[in-house]
Amino acid sequence: MRFLVALVQRHRADALMSAIVFVWGLNFIIVKDALSEIDPLTYNAVRFAVGVPALTVIALRSGAALRVSRRDLGLIALATLVGPIGYQVFFVLGLDRTTSTNSALLVATMPAWTAVISIVIGLVMVSRRLMIGIAITLAGVALVVLGRAGASISLSEDDLLGSGLVLLATIISATGNILKKPLLDRLGGMRITLWSFWITTVGLAIIAAPDLVALSADDLPVSSWPNVLYSGLLAGVGGFTVMNYGLRELGPTRAASYHNFTPIIAGLAGVFVLSEPVGAGLIIGGPLTLAGVIVVRNNIYLRRPARDAAQRGIQGGNRG
Repeated sequence: MRFLVALVQRHRADALMSAIVFVWGLNFIIVKDALSEIDPLTYNAVRFAVGVPALTVIALRSGAALRVSRRDLGLIALATLVGPIGYQVFFVLGLDRTTSTNSALLVATMPAWTAVISIVIGLVMVSRRLMIGIAITLAGVALVVLGRAGASISLSEDDLLGSGLVLLATIISATGNILKKPLLDRLGGMRITLWSFWITTVGLAIIAAPDLVALSADDLPVSSWPNVLYSGLLAGVGGFTVMNYGLRELGPTRAASYHNFTPIIAGLAGVFVLSEPVGAGLIIGGPLTLAGVIVVRNNIYLRRPARDAAQRGIQGGNRG
């Protein structure tokens, strides 16, 4: 027992990320079920508003420093706008138009997009295996998306549009995670978690303002509140807190790799709980996508700063 406790403590970030994966996986079908009764943007705004008091209490009791400078607040707002706000808006609109299984699989491509963006901005080195992994991932995504669209490929197809929105949300989230990493290293996880959650809540409320002003009890039935609480407290507060901790301790690519496992949980729940269809595109593209993200995950190598590389070259010349 002591060995198990010590093991968990030593790998706390990985253990927490593993636990939140189950919450995220089930959240796909929780949200999908709620959207049958509530407008997507309204649901997002309400579930984040529900989570604000709980997260604020947790932050205050933790004793962490919460004040930030105006400059840092601007940087946090930018990272939040690019990341959580953009992700939540496009994700919920996409999920409303496609299946939870398909959405979970597309979100699982986040490590590939994190790698692509990191290569573009010079954070990681390009390698043949990394590029092969990215290509495999994108091929799997194409099979899933086109397979869900049916024989007639058209942007008017709800399923195709929904898949595109979820994929866009995933790319946005990967970008936001990369932008957030330096802030987490400098300001700490709880401070960034609280401020980004507050900003996300305000942003989602503004976006959904026309619907929120006219919101009535009939628009938010009692039967939907368990879904709202699950998404707001467990997936929302828990997800923000654990993900920011994981980003700080593990880095963007390794933390994002945990999204590989959400489609397995969401897919099983979607098929067995919601009776969602399983087509050839999903059967072939699903494993292909997961294989690709595993290859990407295992072939990430950080690029050394140019100054360090130049210094090693000088030292090598001196030795020669």
